[in-house]
Amino acid sequence: MPKAVKHNLGVIPLKKTLLTLAGATVLSMSAQAEQFWADNSISILEGSSYAMPGQDDDQSFSTVTLEHVSGHSWGGLFYFVDHHAGTDENSTYFEFSPKYTVAKTDGIFSAVNLAYTMESGGGSTNHLFGLGTDLKIPGMDFASITLFQAKNEDTAFGAVDDDNQITVTYGVHFGDVNIDGYIDYAFGSDTAEDNIHINPQITYNLAPSLGLKNKLKAGIEFSQWSDKFGVKGTDQSAISLILKAHL
Repeated sequence: MPKAVKHNLGVIPLKKTLLTLAGATVLSMSAQAEQFWADNSISILEGSSYAMPGQDDDQSFSTVTLEHVSGHSWGGLFYFVDHHAGTDENSTYFEFSPKYTVAKTDGIFSAVNLAYTMESGGGSTNHLFGLGTDLKIPGMDFASITLFQAKNEDTAFGAVDDDNQITVTYGVHFGDVNIDGYIDYAFGSDTAEDNIHINPQITYNLAPSLGLKNKLKAGIEFSQWSDKFGVKGTDQSAISLILKAHL
């Protein structure tokens, strides 16, 4: 499930190291457990009206996203790398998010997971530790909710205290129309404003019409973010065109 376009600014000096770590983790876990499924994709987004602290609220970004998501007997893995070419500067952002299933049930709460996320960009790296549940909702392809405790590093926008985050992910399709995305609500920091980021993608699978084997999706992505990065008054309402190829 895409959790993209967080737009933390800055190039990651250790990007290759982080990708190597992700690959090594996958290989070590795969050696001891079964992989049920996996999906890799590359996306190109072109959007405007992105807000940045201390700048105007009409920044334009071209973004290339490499993304992996997979399901395993031990849980699941999601990671991605964004590279943004913006109005004023370029940046790279990385997330690495494994989850370990500790219990499964037959009800709406279908699994209980221990979750971890590493966010790296803008010269800082945050570590989120959480407990969550997968939700079995009729008609939905997937859904989950996780409560995180975030250990944050200071950013280019100022000191950032540790805080909490609730993350909701979801996905549903109607024929070749797909809707998925996430909601992040960060709260409880002494140095940053509570903020909510709503980020859905609505796409249409062009592959059947073009005779392609793998999915090729085209559509739009919305990014609604109040007090972005916890900076009061930095509110974002952005829209991007997206083309996503599954590999």
